[in-house]
Amino acid sequence: MAGVVMGVVSGMGQSVSADSTAVFSVPTLIRLVLNVTTIDFGTLTEADYDRGYKEAPGAQIVSVWSNRRWILSVAAKEEQWTGQWAKPASDLRLRVASVNRPDRITDYLRDLTGLTRGGFTIAEGLPGGNLQHTMDFRVLVSWENDVPGAYSLGFTYTLTAP
Repeated sequence: MAGVVMGVVSGMGQSVSADSTAVFSVPTLIRLVLNVTTIDFGTLTEADYDRGYKEAPGAQIVSVWSNRRWILSVAAKEEQWTGQWAKPASDLRLRVASVNRPDRITDYLRDLTGLTRGGFTIAEGLPGGNLQHTMDFRVLVSWENDVPGAYSLGFTYTLTAP
């Protein structure tokens, strides 16, 4: 809207003023970035089988940007891995090994936890940008069940700003 300011100047030292206002709106903004999308455990060895697992420490960095409080969750896409037998999704364990901004990431999953299709929260925090979560992974293996073949399990991270 245009404004018109008028005044009559009858002598020296007169002035006219007009006020203006700057406005903008801020929507909820969130971003989720993965540095890699495949966690590759490689080829398992006898030592992995004897130990009962193979680890991939720091295998992925999950980064969050949000201009309000946020929750990061993860869920398996299926109940079982694709492969030679019905390997349960929970055989893939993960945890947040470290975070880069503990002042903004208020809570995170510190214990290795098996994936489920229903999912669970792995971190939550305050508004901020480039909030990095370094993820550790462990796949459980056994001589009795994990027969030769290729296995894969999809999983999804979800960032919400409730």
